[in-house]
Amino acid sequence: MRVRQVFKEFAIYGVADIILRAASFFTLPIYTRLFTPEDYGIWSFVMTTVGLVSGVLALGGDSAYARFFFEAKTLREKQIITSTWIGFLGLWSLAVVVVCLPFTGLFSHWSFGVTDYGLLFVLALWAAPLTLINGLCGQVLRNQFRASLFASLNTLTTLLSIGLSLVAVLWLRLGIAGLMIGALAAALVMLPIRLWTARALLRPRFSWRQLGQLLAYGVPLVPVSIAYWVFVASDRLVLGKLSTLEQVGLYTVANNLTSTLTFINSALGQAWSPHAIRAYEDQRAAAPALFGRVMTYILLGFGLLCVVITAFAHEALILLSTPPFYGAAVAVGPLAFAMLALASTQVTALSISLVKKTHYLSLYSWLAALLNLGLNLWLVPRWGMIAASWSTAGAYLFLTLGYLVTSQRLWPVAYETRRALTITALTLLFTILAAWAPTLPLLVSIPLKVGYVLLYVGALVALGALDHAAWRRLRTLISGKVGALVQTRPSSTEAGDGQGAAS
Repeated sequence: MRVRQVFKEFAIYGVADIILRAASFFTLPIYTRLFTPEDYGIWSFVMTTVGLVSGVLALGGDSAYARFFFEAKTLREKQIITSTWIGFLGLWSLAVVVVCLPFTGLFSHWSFGVTDYGLLFVLALWAAPLTLINGLCGQVLRNQFRASLFASLNTLTTLLSIGLSLVAVLWLRLGIAGLMIGALAAALVMLPIRLWTARALLRPRFSWRQLGQLLAYGVPLVPVSIAYWVFVASDRLVLGKLSTLEQVGLYTVANNLTSTLTFINSALGQAWSPHAIRAYEDQRAAAPALFGRVMTYILLGFGLLCVVITAFAHEALILLSTPPFYGAAVAVGPLAFAMLALASTQVTALSISLVKKTHYLSLYSWLAALLNLGLNLWLVPRWGMIAASWSTAGAYLFLTLGYLVTSQRLWPVAYETRRALTITALTLLFTILAAWAPTLPLLVSIPLKVGYVLLYVGALVALGALDHAAWRRLRTLISGKVGALVQTRPSSTEAGDGQGAAS
């Protein structure tokens, strides 16, 4: 595997996600002027609640499909896997939605005390199976390493969704329902296009044996999806029940700011996951060193972004929103650090998936989700969204550490332990300190915060997290092959790090 291809595809996915993020930032100033924080809270509450159903519908969808796709050796085997999985999940997801539709009034009453918002749940439910099948067709392109087409279609889908939502909100005056109608309409328009791009692997073929294997791998991931829903939903649900809808709205805006990291993490996963599986299948001896060094670069990249987003959160809100939303800045730092911990699971959870022990993913995700829920129930009534943000950060940190311990037992990765710990500690320290920065005029605060970020980079260099060897390996990653990367002789310090991680 040429590592350059991983970086090329990451760049493609990343550029596409930057475009999507820019489009989302374009809507933030509009929606924060059209809707109140309470409206934002209602919309966020509905979407996160329906997210539970989406997690059940997927049945470990793209993960199960990718794992068995690369085991298949012939085109016919890949066609059977693809057709069986997409066909089954399409019928299954529609059936679940039809069963849930009569209860949308109850969902609304439980959530808000009135049945007036039942339509929002109907729209969100109908969008769920369409989004699922569109996503699986996108996974077909990822497995075929057709990154440009995948990114182009995702960009088109998002821009279409935003455009139709703006029409529904601004022209048709449909309020927050317009946001969901736009997303639903975009999914309907894109479905035939997505199916056409996957046509080479779609045939009238079905295998019960293959379905059984896919379900055996994927069903244990359903609790993982539900646990991640708890991560996403418990803070908002607890805020809505034990705090105020205004806090939910501010918290949603804080999540929107840190979603830049979510988009980048998504781009990383899209590029990295197929290549990681292929490296494990084809170059197993070289893979542990590769995975460990990828982890170092994940922590470096996301650590820098974490500090930047936290430092400039207040300034970003001044530019993108109105004064009632400025209070969201206090929740940005913990949520950014949570995304750093989540990004690290791209490597820490990898061994568990590769050896097909997915029940461990379920176990640790549920332990972390319950930790998150417990911390929210305990702390949110007193400290509101700031408690919810730190609860999320703590739960994600617990999650990646749990994955790490078990993965090292199942199939160890050669981590660069000292560098990883240094980067993580410095990122946490600078994220916490950024929250104490005083509110100053923009012309004063921006230069000061640029200096603060440079101080973080200087600390990384001073403590050895960034050195000449690291830059040399980065150049090797960009220009060479895996063999050149893993055969580079490490320094004595690096060797000690790798041995400590392996043990």
